[in-house]
Amino acid sequence: MPIISKIEAKTTKGRVTHAIIFTLLTLGGVTMIYPFILMLSGSLRSELDETDLDLVPAFFFNTDVLYQKFLETKYNQNIQIRNRAHLRQDFNFRSAHVPETVNPALVEDFHRFFAETEPPLHWQTPGGIFGVRTVPENLRTIRNRLVDRFDNDLDAFNREVGAVLPSWQTLLIPPPQWETQRYEYPDNILYETTFALLDELPVADRVLLSLSGYFLETMIFPVYGQMDTGAFNQAFEVEPLAEYLNFSLPRRVPPVEQPRFRVTWMEFVREELNPSFVLLDGVEARDFHDHLQEIYGTVEELNHAWGTRHASISDVPLPSGQWLRGAFRADYLEFLDTIAPEHYVLTGPEFAWRDWLAETHGGVEAVNAAHGTAYPVMEAVRLPVEEVELAYVLDNTTSLRLKYSVRNYINVSDELFLRGRAFLNTMIFCTLSVLFSLLVNPLTAYALSRFELPGSYKILLFVMATMAFPPMVTLIPTFIILQNLNLMNTFAALVLPTIANGYLIFLLKGFFDSLPRELYHAAMIDGASEIRIFFQITMALSKPILAVVALMAFNSSYTMFLYPLLVAPRQDMWLLSVWLYQYQLSASMAGVFASVIVASVPTLLIFIFAQNIIMRGIVVPTEK
Repeated sequence: MPIISKIEAKTTKGRVTHAIIFTLLTLGGVTMIYPFILMLSGSLRSELDETDLDLVPAFFFNTDVLYQKFLETKYNQNIQIRNRAHLRQDFNFRSAHVPETVNPALVEDFHRFFAETEPPLHWQTPGGIFGVRTVPENLRTIRNRLVDRFDNDLDAFNREVGAVLPSWQTLLIPPPQWETQRYEYPDNILYETTFALLDELPVADRVLLSLSGYFLETMIFPVYGQMDTGAFNQAFEVEPLAEYLNFSLPRRVPPVEQPRFRVTWMEFVREELNPSFVLLDGVEARDFHDHLQEIYGTVEELNHAWGTRHASISDVPLPSGQWLRGAFRADYLEFLDTIAPEHYVLTGPEFAWRDWLAETHGGVEAVNAAHGTAYPVMEAVRLPVEEVELAYVLDNTTSLRLKYSVRNYINVSDELFLRGRAFLNTMIFCTLSVLFSLLVNPLTAYALSRFELPGSYKILLFVMATMAFPPMVTLIPTFIILQNLNLMNTFAALVLPTIANGYLIFLLKGFFDSLPRELYHAAMIDGASEIRIFFQITMALSKPILAVVALMAFNSSYTMFLYPLLVAPRQDMWLLSVWLYQYQLSASMAGVFASVIVASVPTLLIFIFAQNIIMRGIVVPTEK
């Protein structure tokens, strides 16, 4: 019977009451949906904007935020790497400077420069190859290629590279630090795959080495500060800088008229910079040969130290900008200390860019005319990294927005469905739990209901008494028993102690008691066995309540956490709940949101497709 009759509903008071009720219900619905929408929106984000509470992420409609997100991904979520490449001093990617416009002529020339000069490997690194909390696309690509290369055999990969990775998800690639004097990258399949990807990336997605940025970071900022150029201008005998963005590292040693700058430059080249970026002008190769002759004496000793096959020491070429490794680099660095700094000539992307511009356009006036710039001298020309990156973002806004939106879901799916066993383990466990719950609990309840055993109520009371003890109380004895039976890290350990449930037995017995006894008598007269009566009569008439049992068994096994964490702690036996706990320890907030949404999909699908049976299971016992 309705609270408001049809006649009352037509009155003004009834309509107002209806309006108030519908308004309250709508507001209640909104308060339930809003947190979910907020979580869904949060799953599309990264560290850049994960604390924002707007329902639509800003990078969907704001190009500046999309550009900053691109920088965050490209520079491995490390603002220091980005500042070094851009010669800026931003505190985070959210405050990263966004160029006002794009210079098409400048961007086009830079792409031509890359195509015509083909900068060597140690002048650049792939962007987005390192990410602890959010896995970038390039790192995921490298992981997938290594998985295919080793046929998903992690042990084979560990043996190949000398690693002890517990899973593919822990594979990270530290970005090469080419400019560091003592840096040496391992020559293995990991970096071979990484550098192979470099050739496929667009110019905008490559991190170019900046010797000027490295000089500022190592020699200037620790001593003179990085926010104000006042101390630098006062200490160095150079033209005052308004900001460090305008700084350009000289290719050659500063003159003696600039003693502080000269000493700092020499310290940088001899103590900080990798000698692979130092060439020698006006020095004969035989001087280097004499140096090597003094160290090794014979070519056999040199070949043994370098791992080479030179016919004679005089065949060793003077380094010309190639990447130097091992003893070769150490010997060349020692040789540099014997050479006057006036012979040093630095090489790198910024110097090659200026040389290419001079060769292509002529002097600085021609370069300014071609690009619409106003550089006073050619040495002031900067790498147009910011303009190239912004142009790429503007040309690929749709694809980048889509890529950043689904990134967290792809990472979660990779770990759950492709590289990990958590989802498969959970489905196996849930299936076994549901099947055994639908067999053991009904059999127990059927015996108590059908045969009216002596003391059946005491048995039922004992079964119900198990509900009085919290599950944590039984964890320790259960753990000890399973350990003594050598069942740890098995599905038997997960399933066997969780099959019988006192509440389900009580619920099923009450339902079985309501079934007509005449059906049992008729079946017995027809000669039906007890097993046939159980399955064809009792179970057939109990589908609604069995649906409730199955739902409760599924829900219990799907959300179980502490118990499987104790009895199946091995990673290849993790259930979804355990994986979610481990994942949230290392993933970003956005990644956690995405994992929770993905994990909630199976329960949502089960409710959608089984809601009629579930509702019948709730209503029918009440009616009976």
